Amino acid sequence: MKKLNFIYIGFVVLPIFALAITGLTLMVMSSSYIWLISTFVMWILMSGLGIAVGFHRVYSHRCYVLKSWLDVIVLFFGTMACQMSSITWVSIHMGYHHPFSDTEKDPHTPKKGWWNAFLGWTIVTDPNSINLRYAAKLLRSKLHIFFHKHYLKILWISIFLSFLLFGWQFTLIGYAVAAMISILQDNLVNLLGHSPSLGYRNFETKDISSNFIPLGYLGWGQGWHNNHHQYPARFNFGVKWWEYDPCRIFIPLLKAGSIKK
Repeated sequence: MKKLNFIYIGFVVLPIFALAITGLTLMVMSSSYIWLISTFVMWILMSGLGIAVGFHRVYSHRCYVLKSWLDVIVLFFGTMACQMSSITWVSIHMGYHHPFSDTEKDPHTPKKGWWNAFLGWTIVTDPNSINLRYAAKLLRSKLHIFFHKHYLKILWISIFLSFLLFGWQFTLIGYAVAAMISILQDNLVNLLGHSPSLGYRNFETKDISSNFIPLGYLGWGQGWHNNHHQYPARFNFGVKWWEYDPCRIFIPLLKAGSIKK
């Protein structure tokens, strides 16, 4: 996987971060709370529903099988979270991270360095080297294939439409800031969710996964990472009574928009 990923870094991460930093500056200068609220709502939709529920629990671990109308919504917001396509995300997670967690084949283990676990792995991961067959079920979906093939077009056309429909302030503050938080937050899980010295372990798994309390509550349950590695197919990542998984707020929506397995 060691080849610079110029497309993802150059056409997604860097421009989104540039827009977000501009948006943060405007947010600080603005006296209106509406933009802070819009960022919060977009963070819920993209980081919570799109990534934590959609890309992770639903598409990777098949906790639910979605009906087509909800699949479109979840896939769209997951795509807008700027963490690569659903097919690429699932392939990395299910093909490399879980079966080879904290080994040489795990692209974002902290054993390769803290910077690598946080953001460095996205720079040196060659998308052409990823075996997409690890996302075999998604490859049977015309919808997911379409979003995968046209990832950059969908992303930037949607950003442009948000500018036309909701204005530049929403695009810079409501959207871009939430997208940057999503990228940083989930990459912090790669780092802090595999740093036992900073967290704790409920289970003696074969890897060094650990639970990091702040990301348990503020990172859509992803911080209960040791629990997840012990029970990867479980929707609720919390095990102890006080390990609350915020993704539970989406269960009514998932029950209404899911097909029984």
